[in-house]
Amino acid sequence: MLKMMTATASSNGSKRMPSLHSTVVVLFNNYSALFHFQPSNSKPNKSRNTQPKQFGVRDPTTVANLEHAFNVFDEMLHKRPLPSVFRFNQILGQVAKLKHHSAGISMYNQMGLSGVGPSVCTLTIVINCYCHLNRMGFSFSVLGQLFKSGFEPSVCTFNTLMNGSLTENRVAEAAEIFNKMMKTGNCKPSVVTFGTLIKGFCRMGNNNAAIQLLRKMEEGACNPDLVIYNTIIDSLCKDTLIVDALNLFSEMMSNGISPNVITYTSLIHGVCRLGKWKAATRLLNEMVCRNISPDVHTFSILVDALCKEGMAEEAQTVVEMMIERDIEPNTVTYNSLMDGYCLRGEMDKAKKVFELMLCKDSMTDVRSYTTLINGYCKRKMMDEAMMIFLEMSRRGLVSDTVTYTTLIHGFCKLGRIHDAVPLFCRSRSLPRHQ
Repeated sequence: MLKMMTATASSNGSKRMPSLHSTVVVLFNNYSALFHFQPSNSKPNKSRNTQPKQFGVRDPTTVANLEHAFNVFDEMLHKRPLPSVFRFNQILGQVAKLKHHSAGISMYNQMGLSGVGPSVCTLTIVINCYCHLNRMGFSFSVLGQLFKSGFEPSVCTFNTLMNGSLTENRVAEAAEIFNKMMKTGNCKPSVVTFGTLIKGFCRMGNNNAAIQLLRKMEEGACNPDLVIYNTIIDSLCKDTLIVDALNLFSEMMSNGISPNVITYTSLIHGVCRLGKWKAATRLLNEMVCRNISPDVHTFSILVDALCKEGMAEEAQTVVEMMIERDIEPNTVTYNSLMDGYCLRGEMDKAKKVFELMLCKDSMTDVRSYTTLINGYCKRKMMDEAMMIFLEMSRRGLVSDTVTYTTLIHGFCKLGRIHDAVPLFCRSRSLPRHQ
């Protein structure tokens, strides 16, 4: 069967698909319709004004890299009269988008020395730079400067601070910012504001708080969008609260919001984790009916679920189908399939999947090698396991704690302590974060 994985899809219609599962097989019957989309006839609108903007200095919105940005910035500082703060904000924004946050802060300081007064937008960009540098104390100091200057923070300012707080897992701090926005009334939260905090609550597993925010939106604060629903649905599915996720999915549909591949992938992941194959079939067929094409992530979830159920052959059928439909399996897909064969003790088939991955540039990772090593260790094939371990080093991949622990455990089970001890000593030199 593994030969199919390296072949092209030249005979899709003539090959009979092997049976998957008594319920899963249904999902593939209507599948071919997904992959025959017509190309769009729409053409991009041409701009009515094809003349370049004239700013007196080089357009700061078109900087290509940091060096270019500094050159334009220096020109602006030497221009007399000085360009408006709006022009400086443009270049600061570009530098921030290029992820040169320290450089953006340096430019802001230089603006102050040159007599260019900031605006709310300027200070918001600086706050964003500090947030990305995980220096929230400085971010709030800039917020204080904003108030002292007589400015009112914008929604973007608050959103930036909330996002920075959540990046550092300071959810309570983000919630406090949100509550202040709600109380003042001068700066109403936007969909992005709600979405930022909902994402934070979901990340820490507080689904109830996330749903409460959703209800607040529905009460009239602002209309929740697909991203909001997807975030909560995915969080519920990860916590195996499938009934709640499906109820929210139905509610979303009744509110006129159509699902996308992310919505369905989250739901399929959730039901597969519980072994609910009929529900997975129904959701996949529903995607077909809605002309929503499952992507590599959707298929990889199904492959992984089948393998964990001991259905490696059925999982391989899904992989073959992906290739037939020009959806290229990724490392996660193949690792799951290889693990499925290892769980069944079919090491020859697992090795063939591994060799197929080696044929594809940069396909294997540490987990690929560790998965195969684990399979050999469980079959007491320690010499083969060590060969894979050495091959891993030759290819420049650094073994992690899991790899070493797997080998050490395998040798100890066979009483080969003399082989386990050197591995244990080497494992102690690994970085602690592993």
